[in-house]
Amino acid sequence: MGDKIKTALEIALEKAAMLEDLSSEEKAEIANKKKLEPFMVKFYRGGLKPEDLWSRLKNEDVSLLKMAEINLIDSLKFNLAADELERRAKAVIAVESLKKEPKTSAIQQGLGTLAQLQKRAESEKNQVYSQFKGAIEKNPQARTRVIDQGGSKMVVKLSVEEAIAQNPQWKQFSMELDQKYIQEFENILIQVKKYI
Repeated sequence: MGDKIKTALEIALEKAAMLEDLSSEEKAEIANKKKLEPFMVKFYRGGLKPEDLWSRLKNEDVSLLKMAEINLIDSLKFNLAADELERRAKAVIAVESLKKEPKTSAIQQGLGTLAQLQKRAESEKNQVYSQFKGAIEKNPQARTRVIDQGGSKMVVKLSVEEAIAQNPQWKQFSMELDQKYIQEFENILIQVKKYI
């Protein structure tokens, strides 16, 4: 038992020594991370609304506000549900509004573009999906697959949706479309971060 206490004490002393080597900016950053983490965890779990986050951060230092905004922006992903994307974007705007010289409109415009981008990608995907669906519906052979089962071959009929899902051209198109829009999404986030 004495060894465990000594080890814990040694670890604490090592951490204290490392803290002494840090600059005041690094110490402030560590303090900000500790202070911000519980709010962000609660927000991401749905326990806080953007307004609640605003109210918890309203008297905080600009460095903590920026850290919260970067944290929120880094959490934005192309495949995020539209309502969650909107909720997180609102939180970024709410935090930005707490600054003395907020760049709310520029950030809002960039974040709004993200939602439009998701809609455009979905629309384009749906349009091409409809074309595939029409072509497969007209061609009954496109809805069959030959499966080899222990030396005997079986012909399996697929639904239109299954046939599309297994179609190599659809898979290729879908992958390329996602890559294109994910890249565009990431580029917009880079631009938004410049205003933080």
